[in-house]
Amino acid sequence: MNWRFLRYLWGRILSMEGFMMLPSLIVALIYRESFAMIASFVASALICFFVGLFLAGKKPERQDFYALEGLVFASVIWMLLSLFGSLPFLISGYVPSFVDALFEATSGFTTTGASVLGNVENLPHSLLFWRSFTLLIGGMGMLVFVLRFMPQFGHKGLYIMRAELPGPYSGKVESRVSSSIHLLYIIYLSMTVLLVFFLAIGGVPLFESFLLAFGAAGTGGFGIKENNLAHYGSNYVQMVMAIGMLVFGMNFNFFYLIAVGKWRQVKKSEELKWYLGIIAGAVVLISLQIFRLYESILQMMQDVFFTVTSVITTTAYTTVDINAWPTFCRVVLLILMFSGAMSGSSTSGFKVARVAVFVKTIRQEIRHAINPSRSVPIQFDGRQLDNNTQRSIIYYFICYFSVFFVLLLLLSPFAENFSGVFNAVIATLNNIGHSLDLLGPSLDYKELPNMAKLIMTLAMVMGRLEIFPVLVLFSPSTYRKT
Repeated sequence: MNWRFLRYLWGRILSMEGFMMLPSLIVALIYRESFAMIASFVASALICFFVGLFLAGKKPERQDFYALEGLVFASVIWMLLSLFGSLPFLISGYVPSFVDALFEATSGFTTTGASVLGNVENLPHSLLFWRSFTLLIGGMGMLVFVLRFMPQFGHKGLYIMRAELPGPYSGKVESRVSSSIHLLYIIYLSMTVLLVFFLAIGGVPLFESFLLAFGAAGTGGFGIKENNLAHYGSNYVQMVMAIGMLVFGMNFNFFYLIAVGKWRQVKKSEELKWYLGIIAGAVVLISLQIFRLYESILQMMQDVFFTVTSVITTTAYTTVDINAWPTFCRVVLLILMFSGAMSGSSTSGFKVARVAVFVKTIRQEIRHAINPSRSVPIQFDGRQLDNNTQRSIIYYFICYFSVFFVLLLLLSPFAENFSGVFNAVIATLNNIGHSLDLLGPSLDYKELPNMAKLIMTLAMVMGRLEIFPVLVLFSPSTYRKT
C-alpha cells in the first residue's frame, strides 16, 4: 500500500475543496450577508487549502497505484471531503453541533439528501447554496473531477474511476480517461445549466432554480422549502424536474457517446431498455391503483411519473402525499428504492444492470432445473457474461443485505418502532435521504443521539461507494506491509 502517495493525493483534493467553496462566498457577497457568514466561508476555504498542502507535502517519487489503493483512496477522500465540507455549517454557527454538521455535509457529498436541519428557509443564501452545491460536486464525483486535473494518473485513474462510479460493468469512456472526463464534465455542467434555464422560465426564482437543478443533477434532492416541490404548485416545474431526474439517472457514459457521435451504442443499451421499462411498468401499475383518486387522468399520470422517477433515481423530491396512495403503490416504490437507476450514474441502490443480470440468472437456474442437460449462457448488452461476473453480482447482493441487517441492528436501540429504523437504513444506505414514510413513521434525524447519526453517516458513505471500498478499510490485510 503506497500510503505516501495516497496522502499526497488526499491533500491535493482537499486543497481543491477549498476552491470549491468560492462560489458560496460569492453568493454571500452578492446577497450582502453578515461579515460572520462571509468570514466562515473564507476561514473554511483557507483551512481546506492549507491542511491540504500540509497533507500533500512534497510529491513522492514512488507513485505505485493499483486497485487496492483506488478503493482506499475513494473511501478516505469521501470522508475527508465530508469532514472539511462541514466547516461552513459549523463555523457560521447555524449548525453548532459537529456531528450534525458532519451529517449534513456527508449527506450532500454522498448525494443522499437527508437533513438534520429544521426550517431550511431560515438559512442564509450562501449556506443554502453550499448545501446544494455539495450535491453537484458529489453527483458526478469529486474523484472523477480530479482525474481531469491530474493527467499524471494515466491508466491509474481507472482504479479511482471504478471505485467512484461502481457498477457491474465498465463503460467505454474509460479508454482515454483525462479527455473523456473533461468532455463528461462539460456535458454534466451544461445539462445542469440547461435545467436551471427551464426552471427559471417556468417562474422559479433564479437562485432556487440553481438549488433545484443541483439536487436533480446530483440525484440528491435536498429540500429547500418546507413542503418540497409542492411549494411551486406548477405542473410545468414538476415535469421539467421529472425529465431532469430521469436523464441524470442514466449512465454518464451515454452522454459521452452521444457527444462523440456514437448515439447508436446508446440506443442498443440493454440496461437503458430495462431502466425505461421498469419506470414505464411502475407508472402503469401505480396508475391502475389510484386512477379513482383523481379527476384528471393527465394529472394522475404526471404525479405518478414524477414520483417514480424521483424514487428510482434516489432523488426523493416530492409533490404529493404518497401515504394517501394504496399499500400496493407504496410497495412498488419500495422496490424502486432498492433497485436504483443505471450503473455509472450518481444514483445508489442495486443499479438496474445488476437487477437485470440477477433476474436473468434466476431464469437460467429455473430452466436448468427443468432441463439439466441444457446450458444457455447469459448475455447482457450483447456480451456473454462469465461465471465470475454473475458470482460477483450475487456476492454484492449478499454483502448488501448483510450490511443492511447489521445497520438495522445498530440503529434499533435508537428507534421506538421497526418502521422507523427500517426507513432510516433504506434512506441512508440507498442514499435516498428519506424513505417517504412508505413503511410507517420515519425517524426524526435531528432528534436522534449522536451515535445514531454517526452510524447513518457511515451508511451514507457505504451506499455511495457500494460498500466494498469502505469494508476494505476494516480489513487487516489492507494495512499489512507487502
